[in-house]
Amino acid sequence: MAATLLLVLLAGVAAGREQSSVTPIQKVLTLMEEMKAKGIAAKQDEEVKFSAFNQWCQNTKKAKTDEIAAGNQKIESLNAGIEKARVLISKLTDRILELEEDVGRWKKDQKSASTVREAERADFTATVTDYTESIDAVAGAINVLKKQTADKAQAALIQVSSLKLLPAASKKVLTSFLQQDPELAYAAPEANAYENQSGGIIEMLEKLNDDFSGKKTELEKEELGAQQAFEQIGQQLADNIENAQFEINKKTKHRAETQQNKADMEGDLAQTTADRDEDQKYLDDTTALCTQKTNDFVSRQELRAGEIEAISKAIEIMASDAVSGSGDKHLPALLQIQKKHAFAQLRNNQMSPNQEKVVSFLNE
Repeated sequence: MAATLLLVLLAGVAAGREQSSVTPIQKVLTLMEEMKAKGIAAKQDEEVKFSAFNQWCQNTKKAKTDEIAAGNQKIESLNAGIEKARVLISKLTDRILELEEDVGRWKKDQKSASTVREAERADFTATVTDYTESIDAVAGAINVLKKQTADKAQAALIQVSSLKLLPAASKKVLTSFLQQDPELAYAAPEANAYENQSGGIIEMLEKLNDDFSGKKTELEKEELGAQQAFEQIGQQLADNIENAQFEINKKTKHRAETQQNKADMEGDLAQTTADRDEDQKYLDDTTALCTQKTNDFVSRQELRAGEIEAISKAIEIMASDAVSGSGDKHLPALLQIQKKHAFAQLRNNQMSPNQEKVVSFLNE
């Protein structure tokens, strides 16, 4: 209480110099009441300011917490999107490679089919040429024999016997016929005799002509079928290649778009992660600041409350009858004793101008 009273007296140095009829105790009570009022006002003012600061802390922490939560959710969504894009790119790449392999195989099939068709066509051309020549030779021989032109018969039959497609049995018959008495071939026999000898040959040649014509027709049908089959296979392969190439182009474009989308999401992910980390740091710093400020506020409030309580108790004691009643009687002597004691202490120390003012005040 002595320390409190001394603070009051120091605060009222200027007021103490004025001449007044108010007793020292009343002056002290007035000063203490003013101190108490100022302390209460300061305490309330700090409470108001801290309330606003605390509200800012709560709002800021909530806002940053929400932003961090939204950032984490966005990061999770971006990671899922990036993984989905990665899987899709892998599938598209595998499918593109598979289609390119199919196209390569189908192009090889086209080349092989063309090679086979060219060989088949060459064989057909050579064979059908042989049949055509054989048919012409046989038909010519038949015509010569029927006209009974003996001088030309041997030449015609020799041509027939040299045909590549002539069966061995027929060739043997012709050879045997040509090896007969030359006069049969070159003399001018009676028509009936010549006809009797050549009748069997003509019949054989006609049969050969029918066989050659039939085989030629069959060969031409086979060639037509082979050509149609080749065209069908070629068209199917061409369609396969065209469809595959269309799908390759489509999937290649889709893959490029997906790769760009993935790159965009990766960039967004990096930025979102940086923003989230920055928000987290700001939240941590704000939380630490608010905690420190709260602790400081609580400490100051406790200190102010203690000061106000001490002043209130001092006022209660100073205003009591025991103190105020005897104050007028004993205060002068008490002040005289305190003054001597205070002067003795002050003289032992170097006094500042403010301390000198206190001494002057105590003297009064």
